[in-house]
Amino acid sequence: MVSGKPSNSKSLKPRNNFNIIMILLCLFLVFLGKFDLIAIRNIKAFLSDFLAPIIFIFNKPVNEIAEVLDGVKSVSSLRDENIRMKSEVRSLKIWKSKKENLEFELLELKELLKVIPDNTFDIITGRVMTSPGGVFSNTVLINVGKKDGISVGQTAISSYGLVGYVVNVGLSTSRILLLIDINSMIPVYFTDSNWPAVVQGINGKFLKIKFLSNEANPIEGEHIQTSGHGGMLPSGISVGNLIKSYSGSYYVKPSVNFQRLTYVSIIKNFNQKQDVTKKFNGYAPLQMPKDSLGFKGINSSGTRVKESETVQ
Repeated sequence: MVSGKPSNSKSLKPRNNFNIIMILLCLFLVFLGKFDLIAIRNIKAFLSDFLAPIIFIFNKPVNEIAEVLDGVKSVSSLRDENIRMKSEVRSLKIWKSKKENLEFELLELKELLKVIPDNTFDIITGRVMTSPGGVFSNTVLINVGKKDGISVGQTAISSYGLVGYVVNVGLSTSRILLLIDINSMIPVYFTDSNWPAVVQGINGKFLKIKFLSNEANPIEGEHIQTSGHGGMLPSGISVGNLIKSYSGSYYVKPSVNFQRLTYVSIIKNFNQKQDVTKKFNGYAPLQMPKDSLGFKGINSSGTRVKESETVQ
């Protein structure tokens, strides 16, 4: 009896032959690649030479299209930048016009009020010879001294602001007490809130604020400058900016980076008052108490007076 199912032997035979041929072809190619034949190398070189111009022809338009796209992007960005720059130029012209008007108005007001003009300072610059910091004090040594007109008490500044003041002078060197030293106390004022105070160094990165009124409302980030009170330092020199700690206390971050001092300028011709310590009784000078009688014949200072002086 003949079965109705087709035979699988005939369908598997072509498939097996194809697999065997592919395996043999792969083995042949593997062995062929292992042989270092001169003919094969020549064929590879020929194909490379033949295909190189074709590849170049196809790559050239692609590269040009890429360059065109980059040019379009750069032109678009340049256009946007040009528009932005024109807007900034117009804004700067407006601010320049306002500044000129304000300067002219300020000159007129100074003329009306007969304001004394600011002095032109005579400055000499020296190079820092030592690094800041020490066991007992934060000072630096510079290479200018008495022969250059330097004297004790003169103000030391840099391009960023106040550095300190001269505390010791030699013939060709001077020592400057830095603003951050604990022995340094500088009268200042807050430029935004307009409150006077005194800043003191704490041998660290920041300055402590002292003698600030309880009514003051400091503004975080506002600029601090020398006030000139007491006549020891010129007014208007940058000291730093106000910062607020996590505890809510205010400190001043100096404008000058004392670890990177290279050159320091000394103001030579600032008119210091030699008797300022005799006339200045604290930051805000208090009125001298008037003599008043305590016990009979003795005034408040403990000095005995005659009866003729007490009877007015």
